[in-house]
Amino acid sequence: MCGAGVVREEGEVAFRCVGINCPAQVQERIKHFASRVAMDIEGLGEKNVELLYSRELIRHFVDIYRLKKEDLPELPRFAEKSAQNLIDAIERSKKTTLARFLYALGILHVGEYAARLLARHFKNLEDLYNISPEKIAGIKQMGEKIARSVSDFFSDPGNLHTLETLKSLGLEITNPDFEGKKKGKLPLESLVFVITGTLPRPRKEVEDMIEDLGGHVSSAVSKSTDYLIVGESPGSKLRKARTLGVRTISFEELMGMAESGYL
Repeated sequence: MCGAGVVREEGEVAFRCVGINCPAQVQERIKHFASRVAMDIEGLGEKNVELLYSRELIRHFVDIYRLKKEDLPELPRFAEKSAQNLIDAIERSKKTTLARFLYALGILHVGEYAARLLARHFKNLEDLYNISPEKIAGIKQMGEKIARSVSDFFSDPGNLHTLETLKSLGLEITNPDFEGKKKGKLPLESLVFVITGTLPRPRKEVEDMIEDLGGHVSSAVSKSTDYLIVGESPGSKLRKARTLGVRTISFEELMGMAESGYL
């Protein structure tokens, strides 16, 4: 059940509904979407959002991109010039970055920093569609709470339909933050690893190497795990990997992957 309003925690935005189409929170979502650190639509502040919402010109933030200049001059505070300025600002906002857009969506627990982290690891918006929480949790500094929230958001059919609608209305998303773009194809790109047992090198060093080569390190074995790296004296993760059919590799095989890009 959707609760009204928006919860703001330090460094994040936390709407109580997973779906971006929750009617109880429409105005808050529109205000957040249009804010300076999100889509940066000048002229669409709190008072104008409330005005346009009350006149049923914007009932969802998608409607921002359906707004026409001729809808505005009859409203208070909107003369010819101010109406044109708002339409121009809306048009400019169609060209945005993935980090800004992810933050603008108001995904539960995803603030500006988490949005930038996601943009660094995923080149396109579509790469997040129906993503597993394990893929997100594999990113350093992405906890399970954020991972589950992002996975739930991008697994919701209503949310995905809304995102496709925004693209059909002219939204263009670039991603200058994507690290893979700067480094080229990485040997371990998008692979999820779990480590069990003692390795020849410190675990933190191995985790950092995997991350630097495009892979993700998760703390738990699941169906989304690509490889379990097995060291000396492995624990229960090895049994679970065998049960799930997850491929196991040695540290030496991992190093081979790092050098050649595949096994």
